Amino acid sequence: MLNLKTITVIIALAMIQACSTKPPKSAKPEIKPAVRDTSLTNKEIVKKRHEGDFAFVKYIDDGDYSQLIASEDKSSRSFINDADTTRSLNRGDLVKITWKDGTITMAGDDDAEVPAKLLIAVAKTGDGPVSKFRKLYPKKIKYTWATTEDYTSSYLDRLYLSAEYYLATTQNPLLRQAISNKQDITYSIEPQEKNGKSYTMLGIAPVGPNGSNVVQWLYIGDEDDKLYEYDLANDHLVEYK
Repeated sequence: MLNLKTITVIIALAMIQACSTKPPKSAKPEIKPAVRDTSLTNKEIVKKRHEGDFAFVKYIDDGDYSQLIASEDKSSRSFINDADTTRSLNRGDLVKITWKDGTITMAGDDDAEVPAKLLIAVAKTGDGPVSKFRKLYPKKIKYTWATTEDYTSSYLDRLYLSAEYYLATTQNPLLRQAISNKQDITYSIEPQEKNGKSYTMLGIAPVGPNGSNVVQWLYIGDEDDKLYEYDLANDHLVEYK
């Protein structure tokens, strides 16, 4: 039978073990809403949600967090996107976005928490140029690249969206005519260096009875993903927005 002294020692050891045991650290980055003030009424909590009208730019799904990028007054906003799972928006579509303030954990940076906009809901309110283009020109744009280039399918998809956006908004008369006549359109893909920077170059060409001839060269920055028109006469790049 245990005496009182022995029981006291066992209890003390159990308490020490409980204090020294820590839960395992999560390897997955966390998304947290902003700290809630429990003194707020329900009406005040609803007011902490933000809502605004934007133009959709793109989805980014290749990082630690899925993001939805939208523009407002020529400036871009990034929203952490766990809400829009359909991925049905096209560049330039008009949208109403509801979000709340929160934080995300930056993996590999001592799990530092940084402020972030957390997407609650997004609703399309109008067609942008790409959505209108797809109704006007239902054909798929064709493309080719050298077999020596090891492009991933996701990268080819990104290039396609850039080419499609350009065709949807270009004022190039030859391309406008090809689109109006429902001609096949193709583009070539190749790496290119210019002014010490790396790009992927697209050669856009309508397909006619005598083959295809490039009528516009586009450059896409490998580092910033920006789209540029090549000004052949002046041999320089002009950012295309």
